[in-house]
Amino acid sequence: MALTLLGSAAEVLVATGHDPYARGSLRRPLARGWLAGRAVAWMGVDAEERVTYLNSLGPPAEVGALLADLLPELPPKQRLTVPRGTPAHLPAWVAIEGTDWDLRWLGEPPPVQPGEDAVTEVVDEDQVRQLLAESSPTASAQPGDPGVRRWVGICEGGRLIACAADTSAATGVGHLSSIAVHPSTRGRRLGAVITAALSRRLFEEGCDIVTLGMYADNSYGRAMYDALGFADTHRFTSGPLLVRGRW
Repeated sequence: MALTLLGSAAEVLVATGHDPYARGSLRRPLARGWLAGRAVAWMGVDAEERVTYLNSLGPPAEVGALLADLLPELPPKQRLTVPRGTPAHLPAWVAIEGTDWDLRWLGEPPPVQPGEDAVTEVVDEDQVRQLLAESSPTASAQPGDPGVRRWVGICEGGRLIACAADTSAATGVGHLSSIAVHPSTRGRRLGAVITAALSRRLFEEGCDIVTLGMYADNSYGRAMYDALGFADTHRFTSGPLLVRGRW
């Protein structure tokens, strides 16, 4: 299938139907993009990891065929995000050493959760750092990251017991990262409270959608986000592309 080059973020957005994932990923100037049938791929910089990523959307078989055509242009161990199931459609000498995750999003404010009035902006980033170390050491956003616009949290007895980062794009897409609750307070639905409160603020500030990413095996998080109304249609694999002879 012939490849069509996409030279601007606007072309990528049109090709993807202004998909929430595409909108959220186009935070930096587009390097280049490609279209082949229903598959779209574009090269950009991940706002949290600050490394070059090849992002893609479309049916896994068509994305696999597009990536196969792009292999000569990609550097060793190029990091990429593909629809889950795509690796099975890559050439036999190609693999993705990836992590499965889901993009969830809201198109309207979530139901109000009891306790949202306790969510305030956090100015002491040391408290955030300590909470993440104790409850979510692999959190994607950390204090001091340039992509974090602000931290919000819930304090109790002078201690931060829940937090979330606002890592919104400049494209009208609100984005939540590093949602964490102290292990001693789990079962109190603080994750739902802080997620709903920050999402609501982003809508009030003009965002038309709010997104977040979650590991695919996070069954507790999945149930929580379902209850808040987050869509569950985008399932991805992200990681380095490994090509035999270039590993």
